Formats: sequence, C-alpha cells, structure tokens
Amino acid sequence: LALSLVCFILAGLTGFLFRLGPAYGYTAGFALDNIRHAHSHLMYFGWTTPLLMGFIGVRVPGLAGRPASRSLNLILAVLFGSALLSYPLFLQFGYAPLIMGARRIPLSVISAGVNILVWYAFVAYYIRVTRGVVRQGAVVIWDLAMVFLVLSTLGAWGLALSGPLRIHNVGVTVGLTHVFLDLFSEGWMVVGTLGVIRSMVRPDAPLEPEWMLIGLGIPTTFVLGMPSSTITPILGVMGRVGSAAVGVGLFLQAVRLLIVPGVFVPFRWSLPISLLALKAMGQIGAAVAPGFYPADMPGLRLLYLHTMLLGFVSLGLLSAASEVSAGPSRKGSLLLFQGAVLAVLFSLALSSGAAPAAWMGRWVPVLQAWLALGPVAAALCLLPCMRQGRSRKIVH
Repeated sequence: LALSLVCFILAGLTGFLFRLGPAYGYTAGFALDNIRHAHSHLMYFGWTTPLLMGFIGVRVPGLAGRPASRSLNLILAVLFGSALLSYPLFLQFGYAPLIMGARRIPLSVISAGVNILVWYAFVAYYIRVTRGVVRQGAVVIWDLAMVFLVLSTLGAWGLALSGPLRIHNVGVTVGLTHVFLDLFSEGWMVVGTLGVIRSMVRPDAPLEPEWMLIGLGIPTTFVLGMPSSTITPILGVMGRVGSAAVGVGLFLQAVRLLIVPGVFVPFRWSLPISLLALKAMGQIGAAVAPGFYPADMPGLRLLYLHTMLLGFVSLGLLSAASEVSAGPSRKGSLLLFQGAVLAVLFSLALSSGAAPAAWMGRWVPVLQAWLALGPVAAALCLLPCMRQGRSRKIVH
C-alpha cells in the first residue's frame, strides 16, 4: 500500500508539472506530451495495477482457505521496479526511440514491455491460486478482468511491432493504441475494482444479468476513444452499441451497490460508486448522441478519464485500502483525499466544453494546476496510515 501511494505521489507531482505548462508556460525542459505519458503510465503501472493485483492476489487464496503465495511478493516487487524504471524513460523520451548512431532503441516501449511480462506472471499466479475456488461473485468478475488485461496487451504488442513491420496506417496505429489503453482501463481497472468493492460490500451476491452487457461490450469501447476521422461507419456503429451496453451495465451495477437492502453504504464506498454511475451515464450519452465522438473533444475526454480512473478506480481502491489500515488519522485523511479528487474533477469540467463559456478565463489553467496538488497532499497524509495498516484485514 505504501509503495503504491509513493508512486501515486510521484505521478501526481508529474501531473502538477503538466498543468504548469498551460498555466505558466513552465515544463522543466521536458516536452509536454512526454510529461503526460510519464504521468499516465506511472498511474497505470505503479499506482492502480500493483494495488489491484495486491488485493486480488491476497483475497482470492483466502476464499479457498489458503495463504497467499510468497511469489506474489516477488511479482509485486518486480512490478514496482519496472514501473519506476519506465517513469524517467517516458518523461525523457515519451514513445520516441533513443538514437545512438544508426540505431534507434525504443527504451520506453521496452520498459513498458517488461511491465506487461510481469502482468502475465500475475495472471499465471491467479490461475494457480484460484484452483478449487468456487467461481461465483467477485471471483468471476476478476476472471473477466484477467481476460481483458491479457487482451489489452495485444494492442500494445501490435503497436510495438507496427514499426518493424512498416505499418504506417494512422487508423491501425491509433486503433491499436486505444485497444491497449481502453481495454486496460475499462476492462482491467474498472472491472477489477468492481470486484474488489463487491467482495467487501456484497460478498455473497450472485452475478446479475447486466454483466453479460459489460463483458460483451468492453472489447468495442476503444472505438469511441479514436478520432472520428479514423473510424469507418461500421466500426462507429459497433463502438456505439458496445459502449452503450457497457454504460447500461455499469450504471445498473452502481445502483445495486448503492442500494443494498438492509445495509447502510458508507460514504467511503458511495462516493466512488456514484462517480462510476456518472461515468456510465457519460458513456451512454456519448454512445447515443448522433455524430458525437468524445475524442474530438479532448477536454471532455480528459474529464471522462479522470472521473473513471481518479474518481472511481483510485477512490475505490483507496477505500478498500482504508479497510486494512490502522492509523488513527485514516478517516480524516481519506475524507481529505475524496475532497481533493472532487475539486480536481470540478476544475477539469471547466475546460471540458460542458461549462458555460463565460466561466472560461486565464484563471482556469492556473486553478487546475494548483488543485492538482490536492490529491498529492492528501496521499502524503494517508501514507503513515497505510504503512501502519499493512494487510491486516484483506483476508476474510
């Protein structure tokens, strides 16, 4: 937990640096796109993925009455190491290769490939420890998340091979990029986090019919992440139908988790679940609005991604982490983190195109920059709590 928070703090400071560019023109000498890549990849590789794998890797053996294998610690250690290794490479080079004479060495792509190999090791660990576990509830959800984690890597490998294979079609390369990013975020992180929350809020509930919509729709969600100029009409229809199905399924899941008969759902859970419902409604709206493509509105796309990843995934996993912590200031620090996340989402809404034009001004990027420090400060407050808590309550 502590190492994941350290990665979050470093990635959050990188996001602050990215925001200083539009606000003050300061980028510390790095290219703005490279700062963005370093920020997003460390959030993916070092914050959410190790934390999610840690919860799943410990919780699933507990369901079978077995202790977690020591190999999980090794997998997580290598995962943190490879995530931190890729960070300076993306910050310096982005996706561009290092040129040494006649050689072009894609160091950041290679480091990302190391992360993917560690993911495969975790999937193998998961398959081994789930033998004998009854396939129901959260376990089935995590099975689905593992499938999408593996499928997302096919986009990454395809993108890495597009250069050597001399594939220069923009539609293909953009499509492969979004197959990786969207299946990873929608399929692995959202579905995996839903499994964590269900295992704590509704541990004995059977899977509902809407999971069929989610499972069948997620493989097509990458389409609406692509610019409209790269999408064929048939592909566009497929993406809209799939995204609408996922949105409906996730919204129904959010309602079921918010309204549990006879159970009061505390705010630490209701906030991320409510943000999941908001993300789902945005997904449905984008799917049914004729001629609308989210990727053509970068501000709105950015708000959607942060609502999903910072709002639902990060807050959901942090709420789960707070269940296993023992620090006396845990509740106050978690509340501070929740408020800081809501402030960030509000600031991004101002530049999303959804806010009135009269609200826009020079002060908006300045506000966005300084509010980006809020989650970092809250994570620093949470760090001592998580170090004390360790894994005390993960296994039930």
